[in-house]
Amino acid sequence: MARGTNSKSLKNLEARGRTPDWDESKKRRYLSVTETGFDGSLKIARSLGCNSVSDLLEKVGRGELVISPIVHSND
Repeated sequence: MARGTNSKSLKNLEARGRTPDWDESKKRRYLSVTETGFDGSLKIARSLGCNSVSDLLEKVGRGELVISPIVHSND
């Protein structure tokens, strides 16, 4: 298994004998992200009850989670 690959995400790609999480099949996608970005995303995913970064991204894309920027005041 490649470094940084979550086995649970791979299981969602191949829903062998189980009900998929969504009404459509997942398609493998590739993206580039730094270790820091991935580790931070994984922490956020886990804190929100997601099983993986893939699950986090799926929920954001489906509108189940909303990303909001941090607003810094200049006080």
